[in-house]
Amino acid sequence: MVLDLQIAPLRTDYSQSIRQLAQKPGRRPVAGRTANSHTLGLAAIQYNQQWQAGVMTASLGQGRYCGAAQTLTVTFGYDERTVYVARELPQGSCIHGEVLAHEMRHVTVDEQLLREYVPVLKRRLEEVVGRARPAQGRSERQVMAAIEQPIKAAMRQLMEEFGRERNARQAGIDTPAEYERISQSCNGEINRYLGRV
Repeated sequence: MVLDLQIAPLRTDYSQSIRQLAQKPGRRPVAGRTANSHTLGLAAIQYNQQWQAGVMTASLGQGRYCGAAQTLTVTFGYDERTVYVARELPQGSCIHGEVLAHEMRHVTVDEQLLREYVPVLKRRLEEVVGRARPAQGRSERQVMAAIEQPIKAAMRQLMEEFGRERNARQAGIDTPAEYERISQSCNGEINRYLGRV
């Protein structure tokens, strides 16, 4: 099995308004959110996976085929990573730095989770491939589908587990106490900029 790790370069974008950031997909509502419930920053990180099974098939004659998995190649990781800080917060200001630091904590958590999860992903997929048995069918397509079905099911389960763990870890950063801390930081500087929204 070959597992390729993908980590897109991290981009920063300070051109989006608070209003635009609030409309971006992937935001999670946080109970008790402060800073007047404005979205001041966002770490938009998209994870993705692709896989391909190498299957060897042969004709058994009389319209029957058999096949077995030979290889599995998986690409997993983050294919897009952008940290946004609202344009209303001037670059170089104290509050801009606070919001950026908060968003970078999200990035750090994502990178750490990916490093932890890759060996788990590899081990579990190797187990699936190791348990795979040759399949027979009336066409090569039917044989391929039978061989790929357990791999597809395992990938779906692994991605769901990864997503749940990622959400739990990110929620540990986006707490009401953290939003309150940011809104009170920099001697209340945020109020100067939120008044323009």
